[in-house]
Amino acid sequence: MRASLDQTLFLLLAQALVAKAQSCPDIQIFGARETTVSPGFGSAGALIDMIKADHSGATAEAIEYPACGGQSSCGGVAYGDSAKQGTEAVTTAVNDFHSRCPDSQIVLVGYSQGGHIMHNAICGGGDSGAGITDTAVPITSSAVAQIKAAILLGDPRYVSGLAYGVGTCTAGGFDARPSGFVCPNAAKVQLYCDAEDPYCCDGNDANHHQQYVTLYGTEALAFVNSKLGASSEAGGSDDDTSAAPSTGNSNEGTTPVQPSTGSSDDSAGASPSVSVLPQETTTEGSSEGETGQEQGSGQEQGTNCAALWGQCGGAAWTGATCCSEGTCKQFNDYYSQCLN
Repeated sequence: MRASLDQTLFLLLAQALVAKAQSCPDIQIFGARETTVSPGFGSAGALIDMIKADHSGATAEAIEYPACGGQSSCGGVAYGDSAKQGTEAVTTAVNDFHSRCPDSQIVLVGYSQGGHIMHNAICGGGDSGAGITDTAVPITSSAVAQIKAAILLGDPRYVSGLAYGVGTCTAGGFDARPSGFVCPNAAKVQLYCDAEDPYCCDGNDANHHQQYVTLYGTEALAFVNSKLGASSEAGGSDDDTSAAPSTGNSNEGTTPVQPSTGSSDDSAGASPSVSVLPQETTTEGSSEGETGQEQGSGQEQGTNCAALWGQCGGAAWTGATCCSEGTCKQFNDYYSQCLN
């Protein structure tokens, strides 16, 4: 009787292990869409499809978060609040998946705000524009070890000089990392940003913002494949940067580095509740319309003005065009912000 019970328990355990193995893919891709796009993968989907085509059996899951920049179409959630919720959503999704499938390899693909939230999740460093003060990498170390590659496309946290930056931008996005920032997982990351982009750089071509898979998809796929291939080879290391472009020399360390001299929208005191950004669009003529002209303080122009760090102008912008504190400064045709 005892032997029969032991055999039954053994069979049940074996069945459970088989079921778990069958439900865990070799490769899991997490994708995050850009601002105002309906739930799903958004523009990241094209690259995700390319990765899945190269890796039979790979599965993909979309990160659920507001993906909003204050527009009514996505519930009016401020960009900073959306980015904070998105960062938390990436962290939870990756950690939960890894706890269920500890041996599965993970790939992250994020577009625009989707890249922003994945950047926060894999690199830490805090994000005062999103109200994130903890600088630690929020994803667990064991889950990070299984993240083989992270592709960030048009991410507004870009700043020139990042070890993992790819593209022609020599400036930074509207929520740029401080100059000299070091991501502890830099060898796993590629961030694509070009000079024409008004969101990750200081350009004025909103249509270019939607072109990264067309322009860099093959290169990004090669980077992902090299990381997935290296991890399956004996003695392979995720820190191998042999497949990275010549501009992406790794400065990977153990903790994010925030230089005390760096100035950006990540500086202390930024309010996560007032950053409202223009809708991302590829509509022709989107550069026409009101631009953020430099203006005086809100005390001079009335009380219905943006708070410090809030948006105060840009093409198609219909919100406040004055500042209750600071001065409205134009970054490009699409974005102006209240700054000291």
